[in-house]
Amino acid sequence: MRRDRQLELMRRLMKYLDEGSTAKKERMFRNPMSAYADPERHKRERQVFFRDRPVLLGLTGRIPNPGDYVTDAVDGVPLILVRDRQGVARCFVNVCRHRGARLVEGEGCGLKMFSCPYHAWSYTLEGRLKGIPDARSFDEVDKAEHGLIDIPVRESHGLIWAGPINRDAPVSDRDPLGPLEGEIEEWGFESYVFYDTIRIVRPMNWKFVMDTFMEGYHISALHKNTIDPIIHTNLSTFDAYDDHHRMVIARKTFDELRGRPEEQVDLIPYAGFIYSLFPQAMLIIQGAANVELWRVSPTGDNPGECQIEMTSYIPEAPKSEKADNFWRKNFDLAIKTVEAEDFTLGATIQENAAARLQKEVIYGKNEPSLTHYHSGIRRHLGLDSLPGMED
Repeated sequence: MRRDRQLELMRRLMKYLDEGSTAKKERMFRNPMSAYADPERHKRERQVFFRDRPVLLGLTGRIPNPGDYVTDAVDGVPLILVRDRQGVARCFVNVCRHRGARLVEGEGCGLKMFSCPYHAWSYTLEGRLKGIPDARSFDEVDKAEHGLIDIPVRESHGLIWAGPINRDAPVSDRDPLGPLEGEIEEWGFESYVFYDTIRIVRPMNWKFVMDTFMEGYHISALHKNTIDPIIHTNLSTFDAYDDHHRMVIARKTFDELRGRPEEQVDLIPYAGFIYSLFPQAMLIIQGAANVELWRVSPTGDNPGECQIEMTSYIPEAPKSEKADNFWRKNFDLAIKTVEAEDFTLGATIQENAAARLQKEVIYGKNEPSLTHYHSGIRRHLGLDSLPGMED
């Protein structure tokens, strides 16, 4: 991140710290509880946010070399993300055109060709149908028309986006990052390497997962034994970039920057940078400059279930056991904190939402990211504004 940007953020955080304040909106925000539990709204969200627009699948380091691949699912659609022989990232529906079997599971490297485990129909890494055993029995199949179903891919600034899945939706030439593009470029994510990943399914609405990372107001209460000793509670900046936004939170070591000459200031080790990449991903850059990518997707018709993936990327591959232990500790702490504390609580909130006894939830003035995010959700769904919804 550019130094002038770091200095401006540091000054803001220091001012908030001295005032006992944080970034704020002018008004509170009241969000209907049905936003998390209504089946009809959920159906509309699946179409608008996961079928009709690109979604972030990973960083370049997830598939760094030709033949590297990883399977995924977005809104229940099975996908393969692969780097072809020319080094181009591609995405295909993970379905054989013969009988509909999945071609591959999990992830791997050094792949030369896709071969269906059912009848061994084979496809190139570019998605072309290559081979059909007993081809004489399929003489009416035009290979050119029966390649894998491809999904548009855009790889820029170290991020890989795929979509829209909906074949009838327009494909935009605009970078999905919009006005955030220049700042993301400053981080140099192209050089980051994959460390580890975990994928889980949890009984909560997909937006609850995003909400988890959009305020630091809860840190001292919910995370008192995990990250509260590390991070200041209820202290952050907030900046909107169209639908996306950025928060910067201060670590407890942040006060060490006080009085330091600005030419010596490096904010990154003393802060956490949280980028909400609308609508389904969070990039979290920690003090050691490792990157956590949290992604979420509905699993189907049930608004109370979603798939969550956290993938860790680091500046360089560990060169020693000590380095590996350091990154492992960071990874395990992130999972322990969010899975055992945030998501466990989120599942109970989902039960409360499904009970339909409470009409709304309230986001305070000190939770501007939530107001911005859910205003954007409503705007893209074409829903009317509600009192306290002004962005």
